[in-house]
Amino acid sequence: MRAVTEDKIAALVDAGFEFICERRVHDFLDVERVLAAADAVATEARLPRLVARFAIPARQRFLERAEKSSVLLGAWLPDAARDAIATLLGMPAPIPRPLVDKVVADEHVRESARAMLHETMTSFIHKAFAVTPGGRGLRGVIGLGARAAGGLFGGLGEELQRQLEERVRDFVDSGVEMMQRRVAQRLVSDETARLLGTRRRAIFLDLLKRPESDVARLVARLPWMAIDALAPSLVTHNLARAEVRAALKDELSAVIADLSTQTIGELLDELGLREIAREGVRVHLLPLARAFASSSHFQGTLAP
Repeated sequence: MRAVTEDKIAALVDAGFEFICERRVHDFLDVERVLAAADAVATEARLPRLVARFAIPARQRFLERAEKSSVLLGAWLPDAARDAIATLLGMPAPIPRPLVDKVVADEHVRESARAMLHETMTSFIHKAFAVTPGGRGLRGVIGLGARAAGGLFGGLGEELQRQLEERVRDFVDSGVEMMQRRVAQRLVSDETARLLGTRRRAIFLDLLKRPESDVARLVARLPWMAIDALAPSLVTHNLARAEVRAALKDELSAVIADLSTQTIGELLDELGLREIAREGVRVHLLPLARAFASSSHFQGTLAP
């Protein structure tokens, strides 16, 4: 039996690469197997190990680098992109009317406004009728006049105060309703939309002047221990939901179908990767093919 030479192994690897380039993605992938692979990995036993092995160390390395960085966040954006984003953020940002109506008409907001206005009005009445030093309060003035008239109007101040306090509730209700209308009109106005856009743009531009270390410190304060503990169960839970699986299946089917309209070689050409992939195969796969050809596994297949 003739030995497998180095040249033949190299020719076999090159031929294999060209053969794969003539295939299509659906020759190697199908939706059911992809979902089955996801189910095999996304278990509450395996996912925590993956998070601990890959996600947590990667995040820690990123934060360690960023915390030492003095580079401004603006370095992440070219000038044209920065200006375009700033222009978009600076455009008027109208608040949706349904959202305004929901927030302004919220019972908690209404009760808070009512309590505040009622407290203000009641406090004003009490102070107005209180006997102040020197008799300057309204109650003191009325009381002085009542004493001068022999007590004829002795209870006038108290009765007036009581009637005013009874009217406060009606005034507060109408006042709160008027205030809610005014607030809603103000929030949905063109001026508010313009101011929100201007403020949003200013916040964005100010953020770009901050160093990466500021963001790193902010991100580091998040409750990562709790997030890391919850993430596996969230993935497992949602992957088991029928509607999520149906959506994943539809998306995977669409992606595989679209990619399969071209051969793998055409896809590599479109991305400018064919020669890089060919070189990678020769650098990494060719040594493996040589090792395999000299291994007992391959030699056993040649035995008579």
